[in-house]
Amino acid sequence: MLAIAQKKNWLSGEHFSVDGTLIQAWAGHKSFVRKDGGDKDDNDGGNFKGRKRSNETHNSKTGPDAELYRKGKTAS
Repeated sequence: MLAIAQKKNWLSGEHFSVDGTLIQAWAGHKSFVRKDGGDKDDNDGGNFKGRKRSNETHNSKTGPDAELYRKGKTAS
């Protein structure tokens, strides 16, 4: 996206904004399971309340390139 915007001279050196609502999602939170296969309760993807997840420990079983992101300033 950035390369296209640069080619069309849509960028300035002052700031860069992105509307995240235009990004398609191929994986929901429930598709993320542990990479190491540990914690049997977490491998169904749906039972994650109160558990920490990160891109280092989890990946999506439906979208292998999907990553976890946090929108805004929320509790970690």
